[in-house]
Amino acid sequence: MIMVSNAEIEKLLGWKKGKAGVYASRNILPDPVQVLSCGRLWNLEDILFTAAERGWAVNQEVLSEIHRSVVQNTPETKGALQAEINSMKNHLRTLQDELQKMQKQNQALNDASKSLEHQVEQQRAKLVYMQNEVAERETKVDRLREEEKRLDEWITIKRSDVSKDNKR
Repeated sequence: MIMVSNAEIEKLLGWKKGKAGVYASRNILPDPVQVLSCGRLWNLEDILFTAAERGWAVNQEVLSEIHRSVVQNTPETKGALQAEINSMKNHLRTLQDELQKMQKQNQALNDASKSLEHQVEQQRAKLVYMQNEVAERETKVDRLREEEKRLDEWITIKRSDVSKDNKR
């Protein structure tokens, strides 16, 4: 049994919106098979029979569309759709697992990067220390050279004095 609502009846018979509800309340349409909080549902065959009795034109394209919709929602189709949904869920899980692996790898790379940055900072600090040591030693060497120069000058002066004393 194919069930249709006001909207499908109006499309099927080319009516304006609301006409099926008016006809139902005037008992022009057959009794609905089911009345839900969302509206009334009729058996499509009952509507088609009433349309034939009253001479109402039925839109064949809309009728085909209703039949296609029913075929698409048969258990076989639902099973195929469920299998596709399950396949997509599995694919999604695989992608999520890959994402987690990549996030772990990314975290490991970040940790390694931080470790390398720390080592680089330590090496820079050592380099600065060594540069300061070199500068300090160069300063000492410069002082020693100046001292050596003064001593050489002093020795030269003393030799000169000794030499003058010896000549006298």
